[in-house]
Amino acid sequence: MNAYVTVTYFNKTSNYTKTETCECGVYGLASPVANAMGVVGIPKEEKYQACDSNTEFTNTDKPWIALIERGNCTFSEKIQTAGRRNADAVVIYNAPDKGNQTIQMANFGK
Repeated sequence: MNAYVTVTYFNKTSNYTKTETCECGVYGLASPVANAMGVVGIPKEEKYQACDSNTEFTNTDKPWIALIERGNCTFSEKIQTAGRRNADAVVIYNAPDKGNQTIQMANFGK
């Protein structure tokens, strides 16, 4: 199932708020299909793939969405790491040098 992603951000230089929406994601096979909104938090200490179960994030004020880079561990491990920090949703993205292919995650348990 395709996912619509809306991003709103404030550009301090231009003093302008911009909103962009795209149908550019997919829900994981076992993921709940639901709306989520919140401030984005990324893994601290350049551990962008969040493969360490003790990964901390830059923002965990509710509601928040974990933004995690794909690679080095399973999708389930990434989701579980963000879940331990009470993320409301998880978005997993491709590293900039890895292309823009969108695939459906198979995130069944461990």
